[in-house]
Amino acid sequence: MTGWISLCRSIAKAGLSAGAVLLATWLTLHAQQGTIDRSGAPAALAAWDHIARVLQHPRCLNCHQENVPLQGDMRRVHIPLVVRGPDNHGVGAMRCGNCHNGSGNNETSGTPGAGGPGLWQLAPSSMLWQGLSSGDLCRMLKDTARNGGRDGAKLIEHMESEPLVLWGWNPGGDRTPVPMPHDAFVNEVKTWVAGGMTCPS
Repeated sequence: MTGWISLCRSIAKAGLSAGAVLLATWLTLHAQQGTIDRSGAPAALAAWDHIARVLQHPRCLNCHQENVPLQGDMRRVHIPLVVRGPDNHGVGAMRCGNCHNGSGNNETSGTPGAGGPGLWQLAPSSMLWQGLSSGDLCRMLKDTARNGGRDGAKLIEHMESEPLVLWGWNPGGDRTPVPMPHDAFVNEVKTWVAGGMTCPS
């Protein structure tokens, strides 16, 4: 506590810019020493705030739609018009995998891709994120009845290694990637899970 008081006095004397540097240094040192509590509801809520920004980014949100995928940062309706279908992969000849395949991003055609054949699809309708508040999105994500049966450990694994998730950080073309390093995002998910997967109201 004495160190904290001294730090606050230093901040007041040094001004905001220098104070911010001192505070960042103090936080870094104490985080390395393990004296900052990274567990529990407060840490989980702070982590969730960062997680939600990723999940609500167009790279994620464009495929977490009710019936028709969206495209681009402007989130326009998919051209050609593709609909969900009974298996989330489209209908008839308009199947997601016809264009989006295991070869990865095709920069010649402008078609994105990730993972193996048949992987590209709309997210299950139980994972509709369109229009959800941060709190409702949080409650949906941790609900095993709606998230594909994933507990906390499986959610971490999904975010760490699922090819469609990883594609958000390497979308190709002029698409904007998810605005947070992938390892930092996974660490936030781990903090959220360790803190009890606490959700905002």
